[in-house]
Amino acid sequence: MAINDCALTIAGAMAENCVDPVLHQCQYLFRYRSNVLTLRDEIKKLELKKDEVQQLVDAAINNGKSIKPNVIDWLKQVDDLKKEADAIFRHMENVKMNCLNVRLPNLKSHYLLGRDADKRKNAAQKLLSEGQFDEVGYTAPLEKMSFSESTLLLEEGLATLMSTKKEVMRVLEQDKTNLIVICGMAGVGKTTLVNQIADQVKYGKLFYKVAMLTMSKNPSMRNAQNQLAEQLGVQIPAHIDGARFGQTIYNKLSGRVLVILDEIWKEVDFKSLGIPVSEKIKVIVTSQSPCVCRNMGAKIVGVNALPEEEACYLFKAVAGISDDSVLSDVAKQFAEECKEDYSIPVECLVRYGKGLDLFNERDTLGDVRSRVDVLVNDLRNYHLLLDDSEREDHVKLHDVVRETCLKIASKGEHVFLVGNAREEERHQLPDSFGPYTAISLTLEGSIRLFPFGEECPRLKLLRLVFQSGKVNLSKDAFEGMEDLRVMELNNSHAEFSLSWPGQMLTSLRTLCLDYCVLDTGTSSMLGYMMQLEMLSFFKSRLQDDQFPVEIARLSNLKSLDLRVERSQQPLPHGVLSSLKKLEELYMGSPHHLRLGRDKEEERGCLEEIASLSCLECLQIHVYDLNLLFQLLHQLPIQRLLRFHIVGADHKINRRDLTREYQFRNSFELIYYRYHKRRFVFKQALDPIVSSIVKRAENLTFEGVPCLRNLVSDLDEDGFVNLRRLKLDHEVHQCLIESTTNLVARQVFENLVFMELDHVNLEEICRGNLPPRCFSQLREMKLKYTNIKHLWKGPIEPPSLCSLRIVELRYCHRIVTLFSQSTLKCLVKLQKLVVHQCTNLESIVMREESVNEEVLELPLLETLVMQESGLLCFDSKRETARAFLNQWSYSSP
Repeated sequence: MAINDCALTIAGAMAENCVDPVLHQCQYLFRYRSNVLTLRDEIKKLELKKDEVQQLVDAAINNGKSIKPNVIDWLKQVDDLKKEADAIFRHMENVKMNCLNVRLPNLKSHYLLGRDADKRKNAAQKLLSEGQFDEVGYTAPLEKMSFSESTLLLEEGLATLMSTKKEVMRVLEQDKTNLIVICGMAGVGKTTLVNQIADQVKYGKLFYKVAMLTMSKNPSMRNAQNQLAEQLGVQIPAHIDGARFGQTIYNKLSGRVLVILDEIWKEVDFKSLGIPVSEKIKVIVTSQSPCVCRNMGAKIVGVNALPEEEACYLFKAVAGISDDSVLSDVAKQFAEECKEDYSIPVECLVRYGKGLDLFNERDTLGDVRSRVDVLVNDLRNYHLLLDDSEREDHVKLHDVVRETCLKIASKGEHVFLVGNAREEERHQLPDSFGPYTAISLTLEGSIRLFPFGEECPRLKLLRLVFQSGKVNLSKDAFEGMEDLRVMELNNSHAEFSLSWPGQMLTSLRTLCLDYCVLDTGTSSMLGYMMQLEMLSFFKSRLQDDQFPVEIARLSNLKSLDLRVERSQQPLPHGVLSSLKKLEELYMGSPHHLRLGRDKEEERGCLEEIASLSCLECLQIHVYDLNLLFQLLHQLPIQRLLRFHIVGADHKINRRDLTREYQFRNSFELIYYRYHKRRFVFKQALDPIVSSIVKRAENLTFEGVPCLRNLVSDLDEDGFVNLRRLKLDHEVHQCLIESTTNLVARQVFENLVFMELDHVNLEEICRGNLPPRCFSQLREMKLKYTNIKHLWKGPIEPPSLCSLRIVELRYCHRIVTLFSQSTLKCLVKLQKLVVHQCTNLESIVMREESVNEEVLELPLLETLVMQESGLLCFDSKRETARAFLNQWSYSSP
């Protein structure tokens, strides 16, 4: 080889091994800006690819699949690379700022930026090429799962909690609901429930991870964060906390996560805890108070105490007692002792609170009732009081809570006694009653009452309920009770009459003599009770030869209940007009207490009622429509905060007394004398009827003739307050006329229940249904109604979106039930009953303007078709069988 060739070879080798690497390194310095911009472009492409993969991952998890390890690793690498790239981008911004400040360029920073950007660019391109996944998930083999004891108990015998669990699971599957609060008093099974939900979620692989934390009244935030990170399998650096902790967890999670916080006591700052509630992280919270999360848009699910049968099952299961064990009966008694036991009328709380001066003396009874309602709702929210499913104006007190309340209330100057005793159990009552300030006893059998006054000088409240037997109640039983403020004697099944000198009870503020027999002397007894504010004779029998006229002397009386079972004499003139402070008057029916001996005296009695300037509540039945309209014209209706007024043109034998005090405003107008139709029609259109109808929440019309349509003729504002409507034996063209611009914008917007019986009705709505009309309607019943279509024409949500029950009986002209657009609104319909509707052809009328689509009622559970002419599901003769077989279908 020639010397020149050798020189060239050596020079080439030197250039390859020395000069090229130097030039390559120089490119990092001079092309750093270009490298950073290229990296930014590659990271954007990678983020789009990651979003695609993450969607596949979420779909796979929702379908119960496990995610392949290489996919999880790829997602983690993408997140790590993104963080490294973000650091480079931030460094680039700092370099720009230095240039703008005319500082000398930092060559080392430029070099490092260019080198790091180039390396991350190559890594991003590599991840892009590796991110082409055909399948991200796989179906894991089913393995035997060890369910918790609570799950097994729930599945086998606790139907109540199972029903609640199903509701929570339905909510959990909804994308729009991310926070669920399960509320209930201590011991009702909230923890049992969430343990079972956690088991089902894990077994069904509905979430990528499930974490459950038990909270306390004063939880350590850091401990809770550490537990959360550990259960989710996330490594968090020690120096990260608060909102950064939550964001770190969020970034590190690869799928949807469920977090359960058991028994929280106050509002939780989820971000600080490390739980950014979102579509990716759903949270279930248990608490005794829904208030802690009410302001956060949570879905609240209530858990009540178990029924007796389920409580007994739970006790035996936990204690290991079999059905044939000798301890089985003991378990049943134990469950019985711990059940939803004591039902309390809210009215009692009003009466007792007012009588014991627990409220401001200047408060009206309306103010007191409002205050009691607020307190009761607060206690409901904390599940210390429970709803009574049978009676709206009652609440229930759990036995355990009751005992705790008695212990708390009996501290200090107050001592309470509450007990039940038969004649043979008299020994179970205390030997001495001296310390008690309140006594409530339920007594059975023939009993001679002890002298309370001598033994209870501090007694403020006395309540005696006699269940059966004969009661010896003499005047010496009440001697020395000068400080008694509240007394209730309830003689629901016992044989006993009441008569004692009233001068012994001059301090009484509240006196309830319910179901009693009041003999001669009652009037003189009442005359001494000048401090009395509340007096009730509910279903008592007034045996005096005259009505107790001494009531007229009770100048401080604010509430008077005259719904007696029977009175020998009518209400005399001058009694009611003397009660200048009277705020509440409950009169009942003329069957039980006559307003006078003749029409003239009855008219005078109604004038006295109208003259009561403080009257805010009136309950009365008037069986003479002329007298009723006289009362309505004389009485300032707007002054009444609560009213229950029934007017009829004849005696209604089916009416019974109702012991309601918290009633909604109700008005009933009943006609049966059709030969006076012109006169009746004039009365029905009287403006005074319209004024009271506008305020009514419950409205009943029977036999009101020839109204064109209800809204236009009676309340052009659209019955905005009405909740329950019943029409019987009437003729209407329609209920709503919307073909003109005169219809109100809000029509029947708050109506919950509607019943039409023997109504000659062409259609419910003529024209399109106004917006939001019937949006709260839950139940509707039609019987002997002559309409051809239940709903027709286009209907838009939220109209009918709350409807749960529809019943039609003997509607022989009806051909179809719903229009096609109506079906879209019936998203909550659960029960549909059709009985003897012989001309019914189809359930749905197809609309030409609506595209062909699958018709369904998603929540329908019960479908009853009896003696109906149903031919097909919809008007295009599509078979109904496949549709109907999904439910409890009954047909002849």
